[in-house]
Amino acid sequence: MDRAVQNNNQALLDKLVEHFGITRFTKDGGYILPDGRLLDLQRSDMDKRQYHRAIAALLPQEMHGACDEITIINLMAATGVIRYESRGRVHVAAEPTQTQRRKLFDIMKYSVHPYRVIASDTNGATIGDQMFQSPQAHELLHFFNQCFAGPLKEYRDDEFCVMQEHNDYVLVFRPENRIASRYSVNSGTYTTEPGFDDVLALFKKKLAKIKIRYSSIA
Repeated sequence: MDRAVQNNNQALLDKLVEHFGITRFTKDGGYILPDGRLLDLQRSDMDKRQYHRAIAALLPQEMHGACDEITIINLMAATGVIRYESRGRVHVAAEPTQTQRRKLFDIMKYSVHPYRVIASDTNGATIGDQMFQSPQAHELLHFFNQCFAGPLKEYRDDEFCVMQEHNDYVLVFRPENRIASRYSVNSGTYTTEPGFDDVLALFKKKLAKIKIRYSSIA
């Protein structure tokens, strides 16, 4: 990663820490920083608890997406922070550091609640979604390796739809209403947007389902 980008990301993390503070208590945190510290969102205090829109409001304009959810994913992808809820949800958008994995293991291993762990790519598309109940450390490592170091990303079908655009068919990433890939009927070729390199298998599957009457689909 470029040094200037690293410095900007660290400055952003420092800003969040300065604004919200750090907590030792899992029930009060909301994000796990790359060094394993917990950002204090005062989750256990109904009068003072902070919500994700408060995080989004502190981010620079270039990180803002179509909704707060995409904005938060942009933050996670850029800085590596992990979003979590102590009663059963974890969301990552970058491969966790070893320190973060240890913290997650500590949070999840003795919990009475099952945890749903979601992984997103840098575009906000889901590439992993699995339930865990008191997992072993190697199970979490295997899940993250599959999502971020596997040969191909496995996208969720319901986050994408196919639309016709003149003589072309486009695959649209629904959360941002953004074109991820395009199929030209005339030339029989595909073009894919940066970051969506692994989406072609899903696109071809969807095209086959709508039974386009052109032999060039392959």
